[in-house]
Amino acid sequence: MSQIINKEGKITRWPKKPSDKEIVIQFLAEKFQSDMNYSEKEVNAIINVHHTFEDTTLLRRELISRKKLSRFDDGSQYWKK
Repeated sequence: MSQIINKEGKITRWPKKPSDKEIVIQFLAEKFQSDMNYSEKEVNAIINVHHTFEDTTLLRRELISRKKLSRFDDGSQYWKK
């Protein structure tokens, strides 16, 4: 896992193994507070602090599809499930 999340606490790549993907998404989900609503811009900013491989969209979509975050259909608000 150290090759995926470096010592600075940043995700360095999107893993191939499903179990590693789940670890990465759980790691990111922990960066969001349960009692807050976020704009897409705020979600992107939080994600960007925690990765180095420049695919914010992939990580945001994974957070949604794995039900760690929810959002309105228009993307105007996100929140932690």
